[in-house]
Amino acid sequence: MRVAVGGYLVACNTFATQPFTLDYFQRGTLTGESVLNFGRGESAISGFVEGARGNGWEVVPVPFVIPGIMGTITKEAHEWAKEQILAALRSAGRVDGVFLQLHGTAVAEHVEDCDGDLLAAVRSVVGDQVPVFASLDGHSNTTPFMVQQATMLIGVKTNPHYDFVPVGRQAAHVMAGMVEERVKPTAAWAQPAMVPALQKLYIAPGWPMEHCMRVAANLARDPRVLDISLLGGFFPSEKHDTGMNVVVTTNNEPNLARDLAEQVKEFCWSKRQAFHTDMVSVEHAVREAIETDTGPVVLGDLADSGGAGTPGDGTALLAEFLKQNAKGAVIGNIADPAAVQEAVRAGIGKEVTLTVGGKTDTFHGAPVQISGKVRVIHDGVFTATTKFNAGTYRRGTTVVVDCGGTEVILTSRPVLVFEANHFRSLGIEPTQRKIIACKSELQHRAGFEGLASKIIDVDTPGLATQDLSRLPFKKIRRPVFPLDNI
Repeated sequence: MRVAVGGYLVACNTFATQPFTLDYFQRGTLTGESVLNFGRGESAISGFVEGARGNGWEVVPVPFVIPGIMGTITKEAHEWAKEQILAALRSAGRVDGVFLQLHGTAVAEHVEDCDGDLLAAVRSVVGDQVPVFASLDGHSNTTPFMVQQATMLIGVKTNPHYDFVPVGRQAAHVMAGMVEERVKPTAAWAQPAMVPALQKLYIAPGWPMEHCMRVAANLARDPRVLDISLLGGFFPSEKHDTGMNVVVTTNNEPNLARDLAEQVKEFCWSKRQAFHTDMVSVEHAVREAIETDTGPVVLGDLADSGGAGTPGDGTALLAEFLKQNAKGAVIGNIADPAAVQEAVRAGIGKEVTLTVGGKTDTFHGAPVQISGKVRVIHDGVFTATTKFNAGTYRRGTTVVVDCGGTEVILTSRPVLVFEANHFRSLGIEPTQRKIIACKSELQHRAGFEGLASKIIDVDTPGLATQDLSRLPFKKIRRPVFPLDNI
């Protein structure tokens, strides 16, 4: 038994002004053994490889395209990535199965459903009889075409996501059942007319998505069910099927799959009002943080999250910190490579006046002038220790400018800010600060659980705004909640 393993872990914010170009794809593509070692035991690929080798299968790596998240993909980039995977499959010779780690939110300028396009292309190479399995991120905007082209799609069940390894193992287990002719996956897809804000997709007690996931998990206890994946969707990546979706896979029970998919869909729809966002204005959030007796108060800069494909140079909270003369405050982070280099040239301990942020587009606030002392110059590499998003992060050259009451972290590239090590790696101890600003849509809630005295989600401006009415949707199906009053 020979199985090909690779992936296309590409996420897009189609509202972003920066195109996702070929150079990002070429720099972010793994080949050979590095594919099989990806994630150091934390990826769906590593889970599948573990299961495959446990069955005595030969694992053949094909390219894993993992450039990150940005704007709409150029035609050149998507076609290049697809051809890398197809060429490797052709040269691999006979394979008895394929496993791909997908994100499920890739959109190109010429293809609305890049993940489905890739699955169809893979299917054209290996044929209709070879099992093609794929894992999905919990934010996948899964389409009927993706379900049609794959033998089985399996999504993660946590948010923030930390169960990729079990998903990979599950895929290997089901594929083994197919090889032994015990299992015949049959899938059904359903979609409520909902496109939830990312903030409300947090899976934790008391949150609506956790309730929906519990219903799906209980239905999945039926021994005829191989998997029920309830995916929250990713609204910044716009296509017709953007939004919440459910994929049910049974063991040769197509009618049951359709019935259960409809049940989960209808339950989610019945809970739609609970998915309305809950945010505080920038002015009021900063004032509340200042007036809170104990810290750290964690402020979520939801609209410029490093996990949502925005430029990471939003300045709304920084401007308000300065306006209200906040003390013991930290801005994490503002991506501004030019300002970083100015600070590096000045050197540690030197006073600088910099104009930071707001340089990529007009949606994330205007540039802000800061004056202070360069306290840290760092290579930007640090290790996250949470059970989700664990691993090594590279912010590029990073500096900390101490402006008196507010410390400003400037990075060379955007990065999701969600846990204490983002700050500790730079010599900033969060428990010794009053206010911590994080560019994150929900991960900061889990990352600072037990550490923050209070968490406030802030209605900042940006292309990942949780007020979806502010975004110029053009392709999504209508009517859809909450864009329409249904």
